[in-house]
Amino acid sequence: MNFNKFKKLSGDASFRHFYRSRNSIIVYCIKNKKSNLLEYDAINKILIKKKVIAPSLISQNYKKNYIEIEDFGDLTVFKKFKNNKTNK
Repeated sequence: MNFNKFKKLSGDASFRHFYRSRNSIIVYCIKNKKSNLLEYDAINKILIKKKVIAPSLISQNYKKNYIEIEDFGDLTVFKKFKNNKTNK
């Protein structure tokens, strides 16, 4: 997959790289595919089942080292709490 046409997002401390497509996020990794993609998706499914908001899997191509997940937009938890003046 050619990631040049997507916007690269800040990642986390893992080997995952995040790219924004039109309506979704592409999570790509080369190293440790099991822990960086399969377990990432499994944890999201557990969170969703427990009614915790987490991105749903849209599609996957584990052989090519990426998954596509739901995009929640630019609002981060940090930004949400920073703007909430009533309960710091």
